[in-house]
Amino acid sequence: MRAALASGVPAVLEGLIASYHPIDIAMAMRELNREQREAVFRLLDREDSGIVLEEVDDDVTVELAEATDDAELAEIIDAVPPDVGADLVNLLDDEHVHRILERIPDAESNELEELSRYPADVAGGMMTSEVIYAPTDVTAGDVISHIKTRRIPPESLLYIYVVDAKRVLCGVMDMVELVSAPPHQQLHDFMVTDVVSVTPGTDRAEAVRLVDQYDLSALPVVNEAGQLLGQVTVDDIIDAIQQEHTEDIALMSGTSPKDILAETSVHIMLLRLPWLAICFLGTLVSAWVITGFEETLKTYVQLAAFIPVVAATSGNAGLQSATIAVRSLALGYLHEKSVWRVLIRQFAAGLMLATAISLGTAVAGYLITGQWQIGLIVCLAMIAAVTWGSGIGALIPLIFDRLGIDPAVASGPLVTTLNDAVSILIYMGLASALLWVLGV
Repeated sequence: MRAALASGVPAVLEGLIASYHPIDIAMAMRELNREQREAVFRLLDREDSGIVLEEVDDDVTVELAEATDDAELAEIIDAVPPDVGADLVNLLDDEHVHRILERIPDAESNELEELSRYPADVAGGMMTSEVIYAPTDVTAGDVISHIKTRRIPPESLLYIYVVDAKRVLCGVMDMVELVSAPPHQQLHDFMVTDVVSVTPGTDRAEAVRLVDQYDLSALPVVNEAGQLLGQVTVDDIIDAIQQEHTEDIALMSGTSPKDILAETSVHIMLLRLPWLAICFLGTLVSAWVITGFEETLKTYVQLAAFIPVVAATSGNAGLQSATIAVRSLALGYLHEKSVWRVLIRQFAAGLMLATAISLGTAVAGYLITGQWQIGLIVCLAMIAAVTWGSGIGALIPLIFDRLGIDPAVASGPLVTTLNDAVSILIYMGLASALLWVLGV
């Protein structure tokens, strides 16, 4: 694209763009500068322009929207699916949105305003109002005839919803069931009445979990009265899965999902610095704990050699438990009745792991220092620290989940930093006590 732009011959660029899928063009936009992106965007037709605006990064979407004439941008937004149009509208400032909506028919603009009210992280923010629905007494043949007269996106044809006179959702069927039914058969005779649905305020992660649990291709969205508002389609579910996984991985590693798309080192630094600052403060606490046992370390300097062993093992055990707890919460495996069972199981597993590892550390402590007391201290400290780490690693994500905080936040630097300080306190406190008891 750069070479075609540099040639100064519009036909060369037009021919190149015509040979690529609009999503590929959107990906290439990341490697072009602003002037180049705008030159490419101007050559796209209305349908491809909508796909590109949907697929590029948000800041690029705003940039291209600002460089596009209001009337042309209104046509693009009016042509894309309502949920995509609402996402685009949400990225623009209020004045720009007002100018755009003035150029869109009232029915469509009202629909966009309604959809744009919902945040991106709930079902309403992923919902499209493009659904196929019909009364219970309509025949299969009538629905098929109706579908043939309309231009409907493929993802909106996955399910046909059956509603009553007040548009309350009564049943559902997929397209295979519809076309397989006798043309004269009414929908209420073969519809599935056990419908899995969500409300607009349902969390995005919960919507993804329901789709996964029930093997759905789309998820109907209803209001509190059960009236059908729209559906979350499979393409949006896939996007939500990717976003949820990206957020969890980023938070677990102590950074932000924006880190992946950061364009400068300074931006990356600003995203990571808060978490590293928390870790730094945690290490200062660990250092403060160690200074409290200065006399013990002076007497038995060999104890210092095993501080990183105990801290690292406890931290890793905690991270394992936290990761499993976060994933179990995300998949909906943890319910209130099983929380205590999970915690007891994690503490028990930690105790067994610690016991197995401590035997090795006891031998290592004796062989390295030549003193059986050191081996005993390291052995007992490892049991206590790893058991603590395994239990607290599972407990913190559960507490965060109850408080409405993303549990993934707890599974990275927070758990590791907390375990470091506490495990050192356990190790040094136990060492001081045992040395006193042994009369050393």
